[in-house]
Amino acid sequence: MTLYRQLLVTMLLLFAMLFITAYSVQFSSTRSYLAQQQQTTVINTATALGLALTPYLETSDSLGAESVINAIFDGGFYRKIQLNLLAADQEIIREHLAPPQEVPAWFINLGLFEGGRHEAVLTSGWLQLGQLYVEGHPGQAYYELWQGMSKLATWFVICFLLVWGLLVLALRYLLKPLHDIEIQAREIELHHFGKTIPLPSTRELREVVFAINNMAGKLEVQFKEQADEAERLRHKAFLDETSGLGNRAYFVSQSQSWISEGSGGAAILIAVNMLEQLYQDEGFEARDQMVKAIAVNLRQLCRRFGDYALARISAHEYAMLVSESDLERLSLLGEEINRQIADLVIDPVNGQDISVVGVAVVQPGDDISQLLTRADNALNKARMSEAGAVVVECYQAQYQMGRLAWKQLVEEALAEDSFELSTQAVLDFSGQPYHEELYIGIRKDGIIYSAGNFLPVAEQFKLGERLDLHIVARALILLREQPELRLAVNLTQHSCHQAVFWNELSRLLERYPNVRSRLFLELPESAFAFGKSLLIAPLASLKVAWGIDHFGRHFDLLTHLGKLRPHYVKLDHGYTSQVLQPDYDDAFLAAVCRAAHNMGALTIATRVETDTQVERLKTLYIDAYQGFVSPPRQLD
Repeated sequence: MTLYRQLLVTMLLLFAMLFITAYSVQFSSTRSYLAQQQQTTVINTATALGLALTPYLETSDSLGAESVINAIFDGGFYRKIQLNLLAADQEIIREHLAPPQEVPAWFINLGLFEGGRHEAVLTSGWLQLGQLYVEGHPGQAYYELWQGMSKLATWFVICFLLVWGLLVLALRYLLKPLHDIEIQAREIELHHFGKTIPLPSTRELREVVFAINNMAGKLEVQFKEQADEAERLRHKAFLDETSGLGNRAYFVSQSQSWISEGSGGAAILIAVNMLEQLYQDEGFEARDQMVKAIAVNLRQLCRRFGDYALARISAHEYAMLVSESDLERLSLLGEEINRQIADLVIDPVNGQDISVVGVAVVQPGDDISQLLTRADNALNKARMSEAGAVVVECYQAQYQMGRLAWKQLVEEALAEDSFELSTQAVLDFSGQPYHEELYIGIRKDGIIYSAGNFLPVAEQFKLGERLDLHIVARALILLREQPELRLAVNLTQHSCHQAVFWNELSRLLERYPNVRSRLFLELPESAFAFGKSLLIAPLASLKVAWGIDHFGRHFDLLTHLGKLRPHYVKLDHGYTSQVLQPDYDDAFLAAVCRAAHNMGALTIATRVETDTQVERLKTLYIDAYQGFVSPPRQLD
């Protein structure tokens, strides 16, 4: 029970005890007063009636005596008046046995009043004339006691409720600092900082609140320093200082991650030939300014794709990974790259001397060396062609379909609900499952197309919202049918930035209130790279667990992790794929994991293939892993 409730209940019990005590005293005193008053009335009535009857008894006038008794009996509250005439051996009796009116029977059955009794012998000198018995009726006493105590109880109840309300308001006001401290403690437990509690007027609470605020501020600074340190290590390992883009190590790691996922796309190499001539003519400052300007333009071009990687891999070369695999669109992209770089030159003489582009489409079964070799061959052919022509190389056409054909494939799968579903478990290092990630595929003509093949087209034609809502609905049905299941569903980047999608998703989740706690949403890191603040409110309103997929592909997101407050992050494969290499430096990966823990997020390694990798990852502050060491299972 909370302190607020304990204080409230204690005060209310004390007030109730005070009420019961005061009520009991008042009840007892009122009852005694009414009983004494009734006894006094009976005695006075018997005395007065005896004096009135004596003259009639001396003359043996029984009719007169009866008239006097009737007058007295009818004018008061008496249960019984009895006169025994000794000389005539006669009795005169009047009785009223009716119960009191407007008084509950249970109250009368308590036997609070006897009614009062008095006997008197009527005499004339030494002669006894008769014997008089008077008994009062308790009805009036019951009525007066009931009415008085009912009103008193009503006022006590009203006062009790009023005091209750005032206590609630007073305690909420007085204990508000404690409530704020409780909330702040929970936020600190979840590694969420930034909120300062107002200092209360109470001296003792003021000191506590000041200490809590001070501690939270220091922890926030400490965790931010750790996040900054992780970013510094990352920049040192993967950032090209001049351009602000990734370096060769970053591009290689991203390429490995890209290929291992089976995602379609293309690798683009851009050789900017005029940078060397610019250095010779105007010096390194002019060259560095051009390097930065080219990086800005390339970054703007990349943002049109759902996912990408961009790096400067040598003094004169840039590299890109994009999710586009259409040959015609890639050729146009290459020409646009050449044109934008040429626009940066004040007085271009020969376009071939400015830049050339080589493109290689990612093929099934590729490894990093094969992909980069094909891209480099394409770049060499571009150098030999006139005007920096773009060469696109594509050796295998098994998955080469036109954009409209891919679009039709996705629309047919949505209309017919023909997606094939499978899951892969996320396990902690004790072997216990955390959740299962849901994978989708489309089978056509004996070929299963994974999500990596058709998602770029779904993003391009804005089918991501329909696709995401459809898969989430399927996942909710599976969760309802299998109570032990915990599913993570990936969302597309386009959906994440659509307010309509979040509204539809909220309505969908409201239809499954009993299973939404076992649903996890995974958002690509690229969705946060261009609009972090837009996603905080909708994610908080859904009240479901969520995580960030491919964490680490984009720079500078780690420092914003505390504001995003994900439940977990899935580390990009590029940072975990090389953990078994002898010269692998795990300082950055360990720093990223510590920073994520400090912000309240679990860390999950992806694409784990062997038990040896699992053992190595245990030492790097990683909480769980996922990969073909635990093979996928079909749900359909």
